[in-house]
Amino acid sequence: MDRVDVTPSSAVQSIGTQIRVWQIPIVAWLVSRIIGCIGLVVWPTADGRWFNSFGLTHMDGGWYRIIMTIGYPNGPLQDVSSAWPFAPLYPFTADLLTRLGAPVGPSLILVSWMCALVALVGIWELARPRFGEAVAKYSVWTLALLPGAVGQVLSYSDSMFVAGVIWLLVVVDRIETRRREDGKADHLWWLVGLLFLVVSSSRPNGILILPAVLAAVWVVQRSVKNIVIALAPSLIFLSIWMIYCENKTGDALAFVNSKNTWLETTIIDFFAHPLERPAIVLHVATFAIVALIALPSMKKIPSWWHLISFVLLVPSLILGVEGMARYISLTAPVLIALAISLDRMSKLLRTLFFVASASAMLFLAVNVVRYTWVP
Repeated sequence: MDRVDVTPSSAVQSIGTQIRVWQIPIVAWLVSRIIGCIGLVVWPTADGRWFNSFGLTHMDGGWYRIIMTIGYPNGPLQDVSSAWPFAPLYPFTADLLTRLGAPVGPSLILVSWMCALVALVGIWELARPRFGEAVAKYSVWTLALLPGAVGQVLSYSDSMFVAGVIWLLVVVDRIETRRREDGKADHLWWLVGLLFLVVSSSRPNGILILPAVLAAVWVVQRSVKNIVIALAPSLIFLSIWMIYCENKTGDALAFVNSKNTWLETTIIDFFAHPLERPAIVLHVATFAIVALIALPSMKKIPSWWHLISFVLLVPSLILGVEGMARYISLTAPVLIALAISLDRMSKLLRTLFFVASASAMLFLAVNVVRYTWVP
């Protein structure tokens, strides 16, 4: 048997090679953090302060802090906002760091930022084999610089959610490629099941991609066994989560019904009073521009990816458009379709798009802190 070289120098060399391969995602991650931190932390606040030490844990970061320090509230749901609309995986993961002695805020930020890096590497690995390096590069930059990427700089679950979605797509792609090449059954569906679990337990609407996961099994490697493996972890989590909600509040759907206390703007409300809340204009404009550019290229992506786009965007578009800039940034298939369209544009138009996008991201970050705009 040949001896495998596992010396420290070879390991360092291997890491260096991988970093070079992932250079674009790493640089995009750094640029996105810099823009987000300038807007959320450094930029002067409404009262003229130049440094806001809590900028990265603003808005919903406060709810995650409550979950980590106090937990979900007991008793029947009240007519006030609570922590129940927030899924548990993200704060529970950050809590592992606090048990090692890390402060709550930095723990939330670190988990969010590391997941954002994993997501950017993932979209590179997803797009490059299927669509080429140019599309992969633009996919990375759209994920990093669209205005809604502010949510992946804040201490939010967005990064964990989108990382789970993207790597789920990567694994299914690898299964499909292997099946086409050698025709053999693949045993990676257990990994699809775990990634779907990350998606379903990091954001309340994550379970909505269940039809897309079912479609993936149906299209790629149809088998009852694969369906069970891919869906069971998330269905078990949902059952346990509902039992927990029932025991704490008397309402098994507390994570859904508690959102009734939130002020939501439907698409009808927006058209009736489009300028009532300036933040919503930015969200709707971001969605409209991205959809307009990406739409001609949607036919280039796998058909079952469309289901992910539908279940992640349509309910929010109808029921609550404030936040659409974030939701479009979490919908990986649309980002890749956007990148395909950008690849067909001139270099000047692409540059203008990314400059405008990064500027809008900074603008949104500043206003999240200054005027409590929903990111």
